[in-house]
Amino acid sequence: MNYAWRIYRRLAQAFPHEFKMAFGDELMQLGDDVVEEVAERRGVTGLIRPLVDIAIRLPIEYLSEMRQDMRYATRALIKSPGFALVGIISMGLGIGLTTDVYGSKWAMLTSEVPAAANAKRLVMPDKPVSYYYIEQYREQKTMLTGVAALQNGVPFNLSLQGDRQAKPERVFGQLVSPDYFSVLGVEPQLGRLFSPDHDKSGDAPVVVISDRFWRSRLNSSPEAVGQTLLLNGQTATIIGITPRNFDGALSMNPSELFVPTTVPAALAPELANDVLHQRNAKEFLAVMSLAPGVTIDSAEAGLDAITRRLDEQDPSAPPQADKAKRLVLIPAGTRVLIPRNLRPVIAGFFIVLMGLIMTIACMNLATMLLARGANRRKELAIRLGVGASRFRLIRQMISEGILLSMLGGIAGFALAYGLSILNSQLPHAAGTPVAPDLALDWRAAVFAFAVAIICGIGFSLAPALQATKTDVAPALKEGSVLQLPGYRRFGLRNLAVVAQVTGSVMLLLITGFLVIGITKANNIETKFDPKTMVLLSIDPVRDGYTPEKAQALFEKLPERLRASGVVHSFALAAQPPFASDDEKVQLTAEGSARVQKSLAKETVGAGYFAALNEPMLAGREFEERDQRTLDQRSQAGGSSAVALQGILPVILNESAARGLFGNDNAIGKRVRDNKQSYEVVGMVSDLKNEIGINQGVFYVPLTRRDFAQPPAGGITILARSGAGRDAVSGIKTVIASIDPNLSLLDVQTLSEYLERSRSVMRSALRTYAGIGLFGLVLSAIGLAGVTAYAVAQRRREIGIRMALGAHKGQVLRLVLREGTALIVVGTVLGFLGAFAMSRILSAVTSEFADAFKIGTNDPRLLVGAPLLLAALTMLACYVPARTAAKIDPLNALREG
Repeated sequence: MNYAWRIYRRLAQAFPHEFKMAFGDELMQLGDDVVEEVAERRGVTGLIRPLVDIAIRLPIEYLSEMRQDMRYATRALIKSPGFALVGIISMGLGIGLTTDVYGSKWAMLTSEVPAAANAKRLVMPDKPVSYYYIEQYREQKTMLTGVAALQNGVPFNLSLQGDRQAKPERVFGQLVSPDYFSVLGVEPQLGRLFSPDHDKSGDAPVVVISDRFWRSRLNSSPEAVGQTLLLNGQTATIIGITPRNFDGALSMNPSELFVPTTVPAALAPELANDVLHQRNAKEFLAVMSLAPGVTIDSAEAGLDAITRRLDEQDPSAPPQADKAKRLVLIPAGTRVLIPRNLRPVIAGFFIVLMGLIMTIACMNLATMLLARGANRRKELAIRLGVGASRFRLIRQMISEGILLSMLGGIAGFALAYGLSILNSQLPHAAGTPVAPDLALDWRAAVFAFAVAIICGIGFSLAPALQATKTDVAPALKEGSVLQLPGYRRFGLRNLAVVAQVTGSVMLLLITGFLVIGITKANNIETKFDPKTMVLLSIDPVRDGYTPEKAQALFEKLPERLRASGVVHSFALAAQPPFASDDEKVQLTAEGSARVQKSLAKETVGAGYFAALNEPMLAGREFEERDQRTLDQRSQAGGSSAVALQGILPVILNESAARGLFGNDNAIGKRVRDNKQSYEVVGMVSDLKNEIGINQGVFYVPLTRRDFAQPPAGGITILARSGAGRDAVSGIKTVIASIDPNLSLLDVQTLSEYLERSRSVMRSALRTYAGIGLFGLVLSAIGLAGVTAYAVAQRRREIGIRMALGAHKGQVLRLVLREGTALIVVGTVLGFLGAFAMSRILSAVTSEFADAFKIGTNDPRLLVGAPLLLAALTMLACYVPARTAAKIDPLNALREG
């Protein structure tokens, strides 16, 4: 019974202070009587019910008082509409921008592949491998429960059933092995998915469509399964529909179709040349599902040993004596593949960015609440004097903060939702995979709610503790102002202001470095008017051509273009100029040094650099004889293995040549990749890619093999004429004279292509610029609140000074001096923090390094940003300082 009584007493003591003041004695007396009576009648088990009753009543009382607190907080905010509006706007901006970063950037990095039951166990090698290697990996049953092959972003020319006379439309999908869906753990929404038991080579072509394709193109028809599609001129039957929101693995490039590797090469040209049985054709990504209990590190070690053995057994592979890993596994259960060593750095960047935003917003509200608390000191003293507990007053003030933050959270989520809609309306390049669906979901709403609650408690706790830490009698005597013994250089409010200015300067400089650096780097200057160059792509193989017929077409096309007189220079390429998605290849300089570099690979045709008006720095550019020489070697070799051993011409840009050969002349030197050797025949200047990054690039010539199996975007035609956009009609006429049924893809000028390719980057830059300006505005608001707080605290002191003869200018300088000191200290700390953060980020990735290198050397930002911040914050300090200069000494002394 004594134990039960102690529990009852503890629960009774835990009730709110006001409840105990009204009913505390009765509750304790009643408990004493009840415990003794129940123990006598029913024994120890009978005591459970009264204990449960009081335990249930305890949270109900707190909820009742919280409801009263919220009502009081609502009335208090209504009475101070200016304070409430500024607070809601501040928190709305902070939570809105943070939620936007979370919903777009953070969720993109961390959200799992929808509808994939095995998402947490999925891994993928960092480089493509051959289908033969994938078959060997499948034998490792102790490490892996399954291994699937896929090619991502595969284009298909599509015609729907009953609409085969219309111009085909280009859609993008994945070419996958039959075990793909079972490895991912995906179940069908309708019909069935691929499986090794049902889908064999030689069977009639089949296809699985995504839910997105089903809804947008087939109007969610329940009869979709069993319909036929015309893909690249070949018929394929729909056998199933994937679950809602499933866009495939690597869903940053959503797939609308899934085609099995069992279809003929006429439907999927990627399967030409018996690629599934070529052990050196490393053209597939391998999606692996780890066995239960197997870690990614142990699987990587085992598969690396297997890959090393397979490489040594490959007669066409160059000998490699290095001890570096041949295979590195990356978690593949999220939308974006991020190496494990890079993931915490990127996550840390976004955490720091979101943390800075919310710290500035919270510090801003905290300083404003400090000023508000100073003006409410007499009210709080009266409430303490009539019996209110300090805990109750703190809880009341925290309730006001939570309510303010919740209202800001609602406004912030609305802002984030609006930003997501604006981002979804960005222009989307034709002929490229559809954009992923990154709309805000319930997780973003929960995130906004959680941030609002945490920040509401965080920014109101310290001001509440400060405001209620007082003696009742002196506070009642002094009125609403608490006289401090002197100027507190390291007081709570000063530290809060310094932290806020530091965060604002860091945010302004870091985002400024990125905006200016990326903007300058992103500016591609051509040596001609980009409006005079027309780009378009054709892909005759996916229009139903045989490889031989496609080769003949591309041989005929240059002659027709020359004869037309429409253009004065043209070239062919496997990708548009200045593309940023080039394949990365390890290239090794042959010789004693054997320097190895990872370089971007571009495939271009004869006259490519002349069409871009880029002179050769040394050597020559590709000619048609390079293509003929390669073809003769391929025919003479008799096998792909022998052909790959031929010496092919290659052109290096300056960065690649310097990385491989230093200051030596690269012309005539030999280099090789993992397939064959090359001889350097030319060198050109570095050309920025579309996002403004200079990188090492080596250029190889287009061949008949490229014409027979065009890349995903087709073969790009670059044509220049003085007519600009008018040249399009002439080129269309030339191609129509060859075959009017050919699909023309991505018809645009070079100027339009560059503008469109920069649109996504500009959206990010607008976000960064908005974040920087947000920090700037909030710093001004916060400093205005702090200065007003200081004026309220020193009102009597200012009155005495003016009574003793101080003029308004002296009072103005007195008030501004403290704000100036805080601004200077915060600016210096912010400068140091921004440069430290830029160095850390620059050491992580070359993209950050290039942007920060340009941004940190820009004097406009280094001088202008602090001056702009100082001017705005000094203006914010000037308004309350001017109010202080107008204080009536008699009124100030009378109030004191």
